Amino acid sequence: MKDSRLTRKVLDRLKEHEISEKDVLIHSPVDLSLDGNYIKGFIAVTEDKVVVLEADLPRDTVHLFRNAENPEMTPEEDLCEYDVRIYDEDKLAHIRLDVYVGSNVLTGSYEGEDVIIACFTNRYQEQMNVLYRKLKGALHGNELEAEEQSEPEDIEIAEKKNKRTIFGRTLKYFLKYKILVFLLVITYTVNGVINIAWPYLIGKVLFDHVLEKDKAFLDSFGLGENILIALLVVAVVMILVRFTQALSNYLQIFFMARLSSTAIRDIKNDVFDAMSKLSLNFFVNKQTGGLMTRVLSDSDRVRNFFIDGLPMIFVHGITIVSTFIVMFNLNWKMALISCILLPLLVFMTVKLRPGLWILSGKRHRAEKAVSSKANDNLTGARVVKAFGQQDEELKGFEGPTANLKNAEIDIAKLRNRFEILYKMVQEVSGIWIWIVGVFFVLQTHEIELGVLITFVGYVMQLNGPMNFFSWIFRMWADSINSAERLFEIMDAIPEIQEAKDPVRLEKPKGVIELTDVTFGYRVGRPVLKGLNIKINEGEMLGIVGRSGAGKSTLVNLISRLYDVNEGSIKIDGTDIRDLSLTDLRRNVAMVSQDTYIFMGSVAKNIAYGNENASRANIIRAAKLASAHEFISNLPDGYDTIIGASGKDLSGGEKQRISIARAILADPKILILDEATASVDTQTEKAIQYSLNYLVKGRTTLSIAHRLSTLRNADRLIVIDGGRIVEEGTEEELRKIDGGIYKTLLDLQNKSLSLQTEF
Repeated sequence: MKDSRLTRKVLDRLKEHEISEKDVLIHSPVDLSLDGNYIKGFIAVTEDKVVVLEADLPRDTVHLFRNAENPEMTPEEDLCEYDVRIYDEDKLAHIRLDVYVGSNVLTGSYEGEDVIIACFTNRYQEQMNVLYRKLKGALHGNELEAEEQSEPEDIEIAEKKNKRTIFGRTLKYFLKYKILVFLLVITYTVNGVINIAWPYLIGKVLFDHVLEKDKAFLDSFGLGENILIALLVVAVVMILVRFTQALSNYLQIFFMARLSSTAIRDIKNDVFDAMSKLSLNFFVNKQTGGLMTRVLSDSDRVRNFFIDGLPMIFVHGITIVSTFIVMFNLNWKMALISCILLPLLVFMTVKLRPGLWILSGKRHRAEKAVSSKANDNLTGARVVKAFGQQDEELKGFEGPTANLKNAEIDIAKLRNRFEILYKMVQEVSGIWIWIVGVFFVLQTHEIELGVLITFVGYVMQLNGPMNFFSWIFRMWADSINSAERLFEIMDAIPEIQEAKDPVRLEKPKGVIELTDVTFGYRVGRPVLKGLNIKINEGEMLGIVGRSGAGKSTLVNLISRLYDVNEGSIKIDGTDIRDLSLTDLRRNVAMVSQDTYIFMGSVAKNIAYGNENASRANIIRAAKLASAHEFISNLPDGYDTIIGASGKDLSGGEKQRISIARAILADPKILILDEATASVDTQTEKAIQYSLNYLVKGRTTLSIAHRLSTLRNADRLIVIDGGRIVEEGTEEELRKIDGGIYKTLLDLQNKSLSLQTEF
């Protein structure tokens, strides 16, 4: 990519600020202004500075997106006038890379104020991810290493792909199974040899040597003048050749199936593993259907090319070359006539590739939209039916399916256009060979009939490879497009990363301390502001506040589902960012109102956090969670299979399974996030009984709208506007006239009294 290089204009502007080209350790282009307009720009990082250079584009500039044929200006052609912004790294903190639809924003805090450092489209996402990762490490004390410089003509930004192309990375998944690859090569070689030998066997050997009674040829095989035996030998050889080819084809399909299935399994596992390591924010901003399209549809397209396409490129390529070598040895004039139209086929292939690449990306976006819409409809089927929105949902589904239809039609049009041209060239070549060949046989006597038949056989045999090359680039475009999307997930940088040398939490006490904690899901919009609180070992802290005050955000930070923007959260005196994620997850458990039940048995769901738990311990946890009775009444008891999301269970039953799961996990720190919000009063009492047991000996944070459930709390805090505005025991907070807690309590008491009257 030419636009990745720092241009002469940019270097001159940097020199004005006493920054030389050698000082720039890493850089990346940017192409959006802070107002969202297309620009030309760069972000350059030195040992102590972050420099942003931006310039407006000329009005007649046509902006082309990634994967399009983009005639970029060379560094010498850059005539833009750049504005410069410089940030000192020692004043820069809390940098973040927010990903939106089609655009990305690099933000941070500079001298205590939130700033937007740079904006860019997905075109430069790969390079900016590398820059972001290295810059973030430098701000945390790591050494910032200079990026490797390549020759201009070799620049193909691939740091995030470990200096490998998408093609090379994908190929590695297949090449690591060397035995299967070796066996496949043997089968392909056998087929290639047979394809070359067959026309020669039928044409030259059968017609010119056997049927023409070529004495020298027959004597060389000790057949004399016995034509019948010679014909019998040729027939046996032909049968053996066809049998060998059939056996080779069978083994080829068998080995191919083994290799493709195994390699694609590895790719899917790696994608799934990468997704499991990504932060929660990644999934909040993605639709399930779109992710499923990547894991399933994209991986299948990768397999199609690397198994059905790539090997055959070599096979058909060698077949074409070998065929022409044999043809030139037989008669160079006829060979030249046969390949006279070959440059036309090459030209059409080159013209085909860019269009297919763009259309493949268009089809993927349409497929993702269809999958996402279908997933939303199926997941929310109960709501759709309850509100009678089936017709509206169908109308909403028609748009994405129409886009997918149009994308498929566009690809089919382009493919058919070139296939027709290919076939026309093939037919013309076949007819041309017959005409010229007959002329040579009858008029010039330069070739024999057997040679002509051999030539015709080779030309007809070339139709297969030529047809293959007419559509292989469509498969290639689909595959590389799909592989790129898979590697985007694999290479995505998790916001939550474990420290290099994490601290083990082997004997936790459960002391939690928040110091000046500030956090927001978006820069400039803090949800929590400067929180300071200490929760002692074994203490139960009740958290109260209006909806949207930041209660759930607080417990999510303690669980390290997100990292704080400012301040620190410590458990037993150690910052949770320095703790082992495994230990942190094992010692912090959450019971929320949004309980997810996995597809599987009841016992497996209870033991989700402790897969090695015995059946006795599972039953004990269920009894303590008041779940044993209803589980025993299920058709197969603890072995009953329940549907995804627990659709076969009531809200209270799912909640009690969640509590049993937490009891079995035996965490030191327990978070109760509206654990009884969606159940009736009778069920709430049963759950509350279970919770009273669960909180014993643990540090507990309990969020509840029903304030009556917090009466047993040792202490309460009231959060409003992201700050702690009230703190004390339940009795103390009730005495604060005009306080938020007293107001909420009075409102609930009035609501309960009204319900009693009715």
